[in-house]
Amino acid sequence: MKKRVLKILTFLIILGLVKVELYGQLANKIEMTNDNQLLGLGTQHIIKSDILNEERPIIISLPVGYDNSKANYPVIYVLDGLQNIKHTVGTVELLTESGLIPPIIVVGIESLDRTRDLTPSKAGQNIHGGVGNTGLSQSGGAPKFLEFLSEELVPYVDSNYRTHPYRILEGHSLGGLFSVYALMENNDLFDAFIVEAPALWWNEEEMTEKAKIFFKPDLSLNKTVYFGIGGGDGWGMRQELIRYINVIKRNNPKNFKWLHEEDGDEGHMASRLLLNYNGLRFLFSDLGINEDLIGNFSAKAFLTAEEQLKDKYGPMARRPAEEYFNLVSVLVDQENNLGAITVLKSASEAYPRYIGLLTYLAKLYERTDQKNEAIDTYLLGVEVSKRYQLGQEDDLQIEIDRLHEIQN
Repeated sequence: MKKRVLKILTFLIILGLVKVELYGQLANKIEMTNDNQLLGLGTQHIIKSDILNEERPIIISLPVGYDNSKANYPVIYVLDGLQNIKHTVGTVELLTESGLIPPIIVVGIESLDRTRDLTPSKAGQNIHGGVGNTGLSQSGGAPKFLEFLSEELVPYVDSNYRTHPYRILEGHSLGGLFSVYALMENNDLFDAFIVEAPALWWNEEEMTEKAKIFFKPDLSLNKTVYFGIGGGDGWGMRQELIRYINVIKRNNPKNFKWLHEEDGDEGHMASRLLLNYNGLRFLFSDLGINEDLIGNFSAKAFLTAEEQLKDKYGPMARRPAEEYFNLVSVLVDQENNLGAITVLKSASEAYPRYIGLLTYLAKLYERTDQKNEAIDTYLLGVEVSKRYQLGQEDDLQIEIDRLHEIQN
């Protein structure tokens, strides 16, 4: 494994990727207002909700390149959206640039009364955090809020934006409680969940009691769920989540992909950024190349797997660049240059700014006596170098001239 990593790093250095592209990507420009304020977090919209009988603000952040494509995109719905929009958008953009997740639309749902909207039942007198008298009179609005998501918000987003059917719900604390409730109450609405430090203590852990009925070994539950919590979170959170997870362990449904972990030593509020990052990584972990495909490579199987990812996550889905290089390294070791060409062609389409992918592809074309294809690939590299001011046009032209001389 170490030998393979070293070879990949060597390829990257030779191709200039470490210095220019892979670890120091060209920054996508962020629009600015007339008074030089950076934009980029999204646009606020006001949804008139008949179900909630109010006007609900939401923030919609579109992925880079949305306006210049015709692609459709998965959507992540983030509860407590105003509170979480900054770190969520930043994390999504970082992971998207790295190919660790596909480009996605972020919908931040602003909270107006989170105790009302995110709790599945009325709070009793001895509610955690209360004084023990009358409870919380406005609690118990989760059924209506879930109806708002299903009947008003999701249709609004789907009708106004190019959305892919793959949807994610993310919530922290009471939002995590609501996410668990939504999973068990309406599991057709979302395909995946990021459940962060859920307040499963609510009403004497009623969601855990419900889980004992919901989760069954013979249930087919084609969902992906990340259950995360900071290692420094306190009473009312960690042990309650463990008890919920134990129900799943005893009654694990078929096709249910899930992970429970305690991350770092962060407390309840500080853990949100880390849990968002790790949750997204887990949800899209199948963007990595399967070991079976590496060990038993065929061009047909590889291309089929690429199309399956696009079907699942949208046409802009791609694997991390390191995954492509890992597979290319194996294929070159096996002297399967044609297979390596297939992988590099997909990689160069997925990462059009990575000029090193094109130069390596051109070298493999030449090695397999496809000199015209090599010349065409170097010419494409010249265009990429000019477009992104990479300064490699002269070097690429030398290779083009050399191949022309060989042909003549």
